[in-house]
Amino acid sequence: MPSRFSIRDCLPAYSEDDCAGALFAAKWPHGFRCPRCSHPSYYEVSSRGRRLFECRSCRHQTSLTAGTVLEGSRTPLAKWFQAMYLMQIGISAKLLAELIHVTYKTAWLINHKLRDAIGQWDLERPLEGTVQLLGEYYGYEYHRHLGSPNAQQSLKPQPVVAGGTINDAEQFVHLKIKAVDGPEGDGAARRDTADGEEAAERFVQLHVADGHTTILPGGHHGRSALHLAWRDAVRWLSWTFGGIGPKHLQAYLNEFAFRLSFRTAALAELIGCCGSYRKITYRGLVGPRSGIRPLMWRFRRRARHERNAV
Repeated sequence: MPSRFSIRDCLPAYSEDDCAGALFAAKWPHGFRCPRCSHPSYYEVSSRGRRLFECRSCRHQTSLTAGTVLEGSRTPLAKWFQAMYLMQIGISAKLLAELIHVTYKTAWLINHKLRDAIGQWDLERPLEGTVQLLGEYYGYEYHRHLGSPNAQQSLKPQPVVAGGTINDAEQFVHLKIKAVDGPEGDGAARRDTADGEEAAERFVQLHVADGHTTILPGGHHGRSALHLAWRDAVRWLSWTFGGIGPKHLQAYLNEFAFRLSFRTAALAELIGCCGSYRKITYRGLVGPRSGIRPLMWRFRRRARHERNAV
């Protein structure tokens, strides 16, 4: 992992116009289309400092970020594109906030919106051809010998299946790593062969369209492309984030598999994802608040009148 100083030195200084042009091409790869009537012609107008596209046919106005991952964001396009560039190497939100000069919450939200776009892209592209599968357990070797017995009970290993389309050179050209639901029990019980085959069958049903599948034996000493990719994923999650809990584990696995599948072309594909998919809200990422019941407006108004009367 390069140091933050070397990363800062190689971070591109994108211009807003260049980023706008790239996002336009990602959102409308075949030219402008009105989101209401699909008309191809438009006027460029400005409203309150915002660049808008007005359809020549129905007069509907839309912005460049509307309907994309960037919709509603007040962060400049240049910072978004720098975040996409940095996602090629996989950095934490803390380091991202330092490098592009935003708050930690903004950096965290940008990273997770990008990961959600990658997840949407991943759902639409199943594996095809010669597919190899590898069943493993995330977290098992890392907390088995550490921590209290109570902590070990609460941090049970997460069953994971890695699958890849393999070419003639025994290298994968498309990688997926999916956390799957496993049976309850301790780590030793979860390593049962039947459970691994069941997880592999679920993976095939959900993520493989067609082709011949082969299940590889698990273990840390395997030398196949999938074994090496899985060890790299675990090492990245451990060194960069100190490990990831089950809530967001799948998002990080999607990012790693996406980055490893495209390698040098990851940035271009990620820009395409941002222009093709809709955003996810902060509440959608963190989930509903527990233990808090929102008050209806009429109850708040009644309470205010009662206080004023006193």
